Formats: sequence, structure tokens, C-alpha cells
Amino acid sequence: MIQKHRCISKSPAFSIPSLTMWIFLFICLGIVSGCGGGGGTAGSPAPVIVFSKNRPDPPNDFISPILNDRFTADPAAVSSDFDYFEVDSPCMVDDPGRIINDPVTGLCTSCDRYMLFYEATDGATFENSIGLVTSDEYNFDPILGSRTQVLTAAELPQLEFGGFLETAFNVTDPSVILDKSVPAGVSGRYLMWFEGTYGIAGQLSATLTCQSADGITWTTPALCIGLEVGPSFGDVFRISDPEVIQVSVGTEPLEYRMVFEAVRTDGSAVIGMATSSNGLAWTVTDGALTGVDAGPIFSGGPGAFDDFAVRSPTFEIERDSLDNIVEWHLFYEGQQLSSDNDSFIGYSNSIDGFSWSGYAVPVISPSSDNFIPVTFDSDDVKHPHIALRDPDPLTDSEPDLNRLLLYYSGDPQISDGSGSLEEVNRIGLAVSE
Repeated sequence: MIQKHRCISKSPAFSIPSLTMWIFLFICLGIVSGCGGGGGTAGSPAPVIVFSKNRPDPPNDFISPILNDRFTADPAAVSSDFDYFEVDSPCMVDDPGRIINDPVTGLCTSCDRYMLFYEATDGATFENSIGLVTSDEYNFDPILGSRTQVLTAAELPQLEFGGFLETAFNVTDPSVILDKSVPAGVSGRYLMWFEGTYGIAGQLSATLTCQSADGITWTTPALCIGLEVGPSFGDVFRISDPEVIQVSVGTEPLEYRMVFEAVRTDGSAVIGMATSSNGLAWTVTDGALTGVDAGPIFSGGPGAFDDFAVRSPTFEIERDSLDNIVEWHLFYEGQQLSSDNDSFIGYSNSIDGFSWSGYAVPVISPSSDNFIPVTFDSDDVKHPHIALRDPDPLTDSEPDLNRLLLYYSGDPQISDGSGSLEEVNRIGLAVSE
């Protein structure tokens, strides 16, 4: 099944005295200890990234979600609404091609360039499906395109597991990218990967993909192949939370890169990576090995906030003005073995996308549970999605310098026996320059 990333250091071409060599090796091991599998998160200080959570009402300084479950948001909601119970696993797509200006006045007639895809849960059957809202602002205030269900389990093909044909149970964890080479309104403009769960109570899992011209109507999903992992991942029983980006640009060969969560039978999890030329057939890789010989690219560190599990990875590539890759950014949900299963959002970076530097503290933690009313993310912060933004004061009506947009899910710490309101997932936003 999944593979493990190996940190490899080459011998220098010149002679190093023995004491100097030991110092050299010590430093190297400290740097690369965030590699997958054996090393875990390095005991480094906090990353130089400071996020501010969404506070739409500055005088009250209250942290609020950008998208609520429909029960909270809409007094007229009914339990059969597809996102009545909770919203989760956000994925934001910024498509300037959706901006349409009036040819006479020059005013924007359709401005909803920001698209937020999310996992939704209804309140009647508790089925998971994929929803969409749109806005002209990245904080989705206001919402211009109302809640739309875009993909359900009924639209997934039956798949064979262990010789038995199974029907889809849920659709979860969307990852959507924009292919700017495809004109607006043409199928393939938007590409989606997601987890489909099958069988009784969704105990079986598969990664599927589909495409769309408008983000609403999608082609019949197809099964992604090649996502089998080997023994260095541990005793893995499912691959989940796929996140995909397109790495190549210009004249480079087309390559998609996926990070995914490998869930073990003991509940722990590590992060793996795979590559593809078509988004359908994948090869698991760790930069040194491929196929079932490869290993995880990232795992938690002993005694750190993520020492039990690293989940729900999301990543982006930062490029310079010439479109050269400068740095890879990886965010993920981390859980600590010794805690009460509260989750945090961690960060790691890399120059090659395979060898990652870990940090000893998270970049986002649950909000204080001392606020009244209880803050929506006071218990867990999870399922992050990172978007790199290029602020443009000439085109943005209210320009700001926020470059990193981190969408995430959160649930509250409620212990008053309030029933269905307890630990409901909602979607938040944190930003950083």
C-alpha cells in the first residue's frame, strides 16, 4: 500500500574532520527530521507565518465562520436540506474568468469569481454530498451564488471491492482546481477529485475524479487507479482526503501532484503523495521511490501536537515572477496522542515537494472556550485548504495585503447537553500576509 519518504544525504566531495562531521550530521538530521515515516516533526520554532481568524465585526472582536450549516443560517431550513446539519472540508477556487462586465457601462454584471466547494451533511439521512457557494469576496460576504448541491452519492458509479459490487454511500472531501487553459464554459475548466465511500456505513473508500464547465454540472465520476500503498505506511485500511494541484506550466509536461491521508487501523494517519499525467492514473512516490516501495512524505513528531496523526493535507506552490518554483507550502490537521483528540492545523515547507521541514507548534489552534457565546472553532480546527493570492489594488475594490488564505473547518466545545448543536462543523477563514 502506501510508501515512505526517505531522507537521503550525500557524502561531501571534500574531507571533513571527525568532530566537524558529527556536527554537520547533527544539523542535517535536525533539518530533515520532518520527513515522512521515521523522523516526524522537527523540534523547530514556530513557522514565520501569523494567521488572523475571520472577525467580521471588529468592535466585538468575535471570531465567526464564513459559512454556517443551513439550520443556523436559515430560519426556513428543513432537515432534508442537503447542508442542514453541517458544512465541512472547504475548497476555494478563484476564477477571474467568471467576472462579466457590461460592454456599455463597464460595470460588473456577474462578479462571483470566488467559488467555495464544501462537504455537506443533511439533517434527515445524514448523507454527505458536495455543495457550492460563490461570492465576489474571498471571505464570502456576501454570498452571491446560493447554496447549490453539485454532486451526490447517487451520481457515483458502482465499484467492485473484494469481488463484490458496491453502491456509493457518501461523497466527501472535494478538491477542485481551475484549468485556465480551458476556456470558460467548456468542460474541463474545473477538475474535481474527492473521496467516495461505499458499502455498509461507508466503510469502503475510493478516490474518484470528474470535470465541469461551470462548477455545477459534473461529468460521471471515474475511479482513480494506482493509489495503493506499501508496508512502510503501516497497516493502512483507507486512503482519504485527496488534494490535487497542477505542477507543470508553459512547455513543461503536464503533471498533477496529489497529497492524501493514509488512515491506519489504529486510527493514526500519515501523509502520502502521488503523481499523474492525466489525473486518473496515479503513481505513489516519495521523491526517491515509487509504487508500493515508496513511503509517506510526512508524519507527526514525538511529543508534538501532531504525534498521533497528520490528516487532511493541503498544499500550494509559490512561484517567482518568472514562474519558477520557489517553495512548497503544506498545511494539515494534526492530532496529539496524549490530548483529548482536539485537532490543530500544522504547517510544513519544502523546496522540492518531497523533503519537508516540520515545526513544533501549530499555525492555527482552537479558539478559547471562555467566550460567550461559544466560538464555532473552540474544540477542533481541521480540514484546511490553502490558497495563494496575488493582491491587486487596481482590480480589487477593497485592496488588502493578505496573500495566504487558509479555509478550515471548526467545531465548538459544548458540554451543556444541547444535543444536535454539539460539535457541528462550520467553515472558517484565516489570512496572513
